[in-house]
Amino acid sequence: LCKVPIDFLMKKVILAILIITLQSCIEKEGYYNDGQNKIISLICDTIWCRDKINNENGTTYQDAYNFNEDGTYEHIIITTDSEGTEHINKTTRQWSFYDPAFNTIYFGNKHYWDIDRLNKEQFSFYDRSGEFGEIGMSREYVTLKPYAK
Repeated sequence: LCKVPIDFLMKKVILAILIITLQSCIEKEGYYNDGQNKIISLICDTIWCRDKINNENGTTYQDAYNFNEDGTYEHIIITTDSEGTEHINKTTRQWSFYDPAFNTIYFGNKHYWDIDRLNKEQFSFYDRSGEFGEIGMSREYVTLKPYAK
């Protein structure tokens, strides 16, 4: 049986711990690449809205989405009555990217937006409920535009 001096083993262990500690202290240069940062900016720097819906009594409805870089967003429902009075209902929810390419937004509960087109004038996606191949999965094509009063 080969005997190795204990102080030799201790030096190896201390060296290994030191290397691991120093590696964990190295600051990572940025978290997102340029393409990912561009997608985040396009989504978060604009309040995105569906087209207004007008009903027969003169009331209009509009859904708006205000995304934040911290993974939260506000879903805003703007109702304008026939007299022109605006009523705003806001709810704050969570969002994240589902895939590394940032092609899909995930909201939880098997709710996804599969992004088709994203630029300063248009945010188009398939609003999907459920997983691909799952019975009952549904998709609806939606186009949002920047908010304008």
